[in-house]
Amino acid sequence: MTDFIPESTWSEATATPSADFWESTRAAPIQEHRASRPSARAARRPAAALASDVHELLESMARKRVPRLDAVRQRLQQARAGLDLSALGQALDALHAATTGLDFLGARGVADQPATRFVQQGERLAAAARDAAQAAAAYLERDASEGAVARLMWIDLVLESGSLHKRVRQGAHWLAEMDQDLIARRKQPNTPVTTQAIDELARRAHAMHEGLQAVHRLCGHARRVHSLSEQLAGERAALCSTLQSNVLPACGRLDEALEPLLHAAAHRALVPTELIAAIDARHDLQVALTRAAARIDRLRSGDQELGSQLAAMQAKAQRLG
Repeated sequence: MTDFIPESTWSEATATPSADFWESTRAAPIQEHRASRPSARAARRPAAALASDVHELLESMARKRVPRLDAVRQRLQQARAGLDLSALGQALDALHAATTGLDFLGARGVADQPATRFVQQGERLAAAARDAAQAAAAYLERDASEGAVARLMWIDLVLESGSLHKRVRQGAHWLAEMDQDLIARRKQPNTPVTTQAIDELARRAHAMHEGLQAVHRLCGHARRVHSLSEQLAGERAALCSTLQSNVLPACGRLDEALEPLLHAAAHRALVPTELIAAIDARHDLQVALTRAAARIDRLRSGDQELGSQLAAMQAKAQRLG
């Protein structure tokens, strides 16, 4: 097993159990190879005492530690719902549609189209740009405030899952000692009553092994949630950078190039050379919007995966409760 430690990233490979102890199917709870190097009998605690300790450890985790980890999961789920991308995505899509609908040929009076149509298209584009700017500003403000809170929750997630994982390791160590003691006892002459007691302890060991394994898997989901949260934080930072450095400046450049054209088109036909700067500015804005839309798609995909992992954490915590 790999210890849970508060690293910057958790790879998917370490998020899955790797030790044979956790993934073994164990036809019987006792395995002879574990006792290949048994400790001295005087230093070994009896299996009954070890079983009592593991049982108490499982009860303590189910009563205290698992609910605390699940409380962090609930806060993360609430924070995830607060970072809704629908308003921003709709505003950017509407702005992209408005840039596509802007017909510069109409400004030249081609094919008997009045310049007023170009003016109307330009006004719709300006309105869409204002809406997109407001949505982007709201998203940036919300991300700045809630992002810091989310990072604190990640720390809680690491601490709580790490605390659980340490207890799982302790329980696994006790079970290994218990196996050694039971194997040693089976090699001794036993009465039927003693043999029955050994078998009962072996069955308890198997059941407690399953309980520790379930907690271990819950910790694995917590690790994946942490990793996904950090990846999504990076994607959100990239989206914020795209909005601040590309989309909003491109909106300003297009508005600056388009405003005098709209005033002039209301009175006369425009000549091609007047349109070049606005056409270039529209292209730059469309490129920035396409880039932002791609980042939003990645965020939505990652958020769906995060939601699945949080739901899996909830289901496992409920079974352990």
